[in-house]
Amino acid sequence: MQYIKKIILENFQSHKYSEIELDPYLNVIVGPSDQGKSAIIRALKWALFNEPAGDFFIREGENECSVTVIFSDNVKVKRFRSRSKNAYYLCDASGEEIAFEGFGTSVPQEIKDMISIRKVELDSNVSNLINISEQLEGPFLLSEKNSTKANSIGRIVGVHIVDDALKDTLRDVRNLKAKRKSHENVLEGLQENLRKYDYLDNLIDRFEKLKDIKQAIYDKKNRLDRLSKLFMNLNEIKKDIISINKDLKELSSIHRIAKIEERLKKDIQHFNYIMYKFTTLTSIKSQIKDDNELLYCLRNLNEVEEVSRYIEVLYIKLNKLGTLNAKYKDAIDKIDRHNDVLLQLKDIHYVEKKSKLIEEYLSMITKLLKIKAKWDHINKSLSTGEVYVKELSKIDVISNIQNSLDTKINLLNKLIDHRNRYNRIKTNRRQLQNNLKDINIHIDRLLVRYESILTKIEICPICFGSIDKFKINEIVNSYR
Repeated sequence: MQYIKKIILENFQSHKYSEIELDPYLNVIVGPSDQGKSAIIRALKWALFNEPAGDFFIREGENECSVTVIFSDNVKVKRFRSRSKNAYYLCDASGEEIAFEGFGTSVPQEIKDMISIRKVELDSNVSNLINISEQLEGPFLLSEKNSTKANSIGRIVGVHIVDDALKDTLRDVRNLKAKRKSHENVLEGLQENLRKYDYLDNLIDRFEKLKDIKQAIYDKKNRLDRLSKLFMNLNEIKKDIISINKDLKELSSIHRIAKIEERLKKDIQHFNYIMYKFTTLTSIKSQIKDDNELLYCLRNLNEVEEVSRYIEVLYIKLNKLGTLNAKYKDAIDKIDRHNDVLLQLKDIHYVEKKSKLIEEYLSMITKLLKIKAKWDHINKSLSTGEVYVKELSKIDVISNIQNSLDTKINLLNKLIDHRNRYNRIKTNRRQLQNNLKDINIHIDRLLVRYESILTKIEICPICFGSIDKFKINEIVNSYR
């Protein structure tokens, strides 16, 4: 038989760390008030049934809490909760651990199947724990209502199955009667509506007769169209017969015309043959004439070849003479240019002497200009130095003023930094105040909803005992 062997509480309400060994038969927790007795039962319910919800039971000053329940077959169920994480951990007898998250307000089915501990349903809306009892809680069923007692005894005996079947049967009978009545009303309405259309049978008969008449009219019309087309074709055929008879009368001498046509065909073929021969004869005569002229022109062909060779030799010599002539003219032009240059450079020695003198004078002038620039720079520096000497006579006063200005500037920068920090702190404070107002408004709304929920269920969310209006106000005011 499986039973709870040990409970381990960590940071759960008043328990920093507690291990409780349990007996396999009966366990009673006794002690002074406010020592954590109810917290043990609450932790056991929280681990086994995920009740209550929330994280208010985390020990003050801690960020997380856990409750571990160890069974006699070494199965472990650990319930863990922090400000950011909500999880179950199941460790079977072989030591394999499974983690569960995102299970909502229920317990994962794997854990239910492993521990086999469930609440007993006393009524359709009420359930109770037989093997876990809290402080001041009465014996089983004695503190419940009479209707709950009767339903519970019925469920224990099995009568609730018959009651549920009777309820379902009566509900189905009521539903079927209501459906039958509605169907009958619909049927009566349809019958009344159909009476309005009784004349449709006569209309259908008339429609069928009219349909037959229409078909007969359509057939006769088609026949009339065919006959009119045939009549038109007959008239056209008569006209064609008249025109053909006229043509036959005109063509009574067609045999004589055919003989003349055959004779003309033969004459045309003979004429075409003669014309072909005549054109070939004329083309041959013109070709012979051209050939004779060409032979006459080519009677001195050997002499022409010798003359062409001589012309080629002369052409080569002419090209060489042309290139030599161009070179000769170019040489004459160069000689003339060189003579002009020699005439212009006949006094080159005198020019060289003058150029050397000019270069010496230029160097002397540049040196004098540099010396004058240095002299001007020195005079300018002396004048500025005199001004600085006059101004630097007051250097001590200026340094004192500068030191005082530096200290004042540093103080001013510090004041500006403090002002900026003050403004930032002020804006942050304003934002925090706005956030606090929003949070307080949201908390007030949640407390109003919480108060309405507690007023409806009239059950304490911590000990699950019955409470009144005064206790509800006290619980809600404790969060304000």
